[in-house]
Amino acid sequence: MAYGNRDVMRDHGDVAPSVIGADYVAEANGEEPEPAFVPLEQRLLSQDKDATVELRRLEDGRLAVLAYTSLEALVHSCGDLQPWASLPADKVAEIQQRSGADLVLWDAELPADQRRDAGGN
Repeated sequence: MAYGNRDVMRDHGDVAPSVIGADYVAEANGEEPEPAFVPLEQRLLSQDKDATVELRRLEDGRLAVLAYTSLEALVHSCGDLQPWASLPADKVAEIQQRSGADLVLWDAELPADQRRDAGGN
């Protein structure tokens, strides 16, 4: 996983800024990886060296990593104030393994009371 800085961050309008850019990794490696977007516990600052991916406990007790196939899907599903990071999609399984999560849920929409929206959550 590579971390972006102010020179590689992109303008995404009203959504949280990218802190880990799959597009930056691709440029550095000369490749075009498929990006994934994951919710973070908190927004990263430029001096931060670690990111904590937000995990979700399911009703059946299993622990899940949430991953999204686009930034638009993440914002729609998690809210417009949700901190996030992008990384190559093939690294999501590594996040699952390293976090001890039971599964990865792709493009899962959170209930309204769990979303981080400008409207109050």
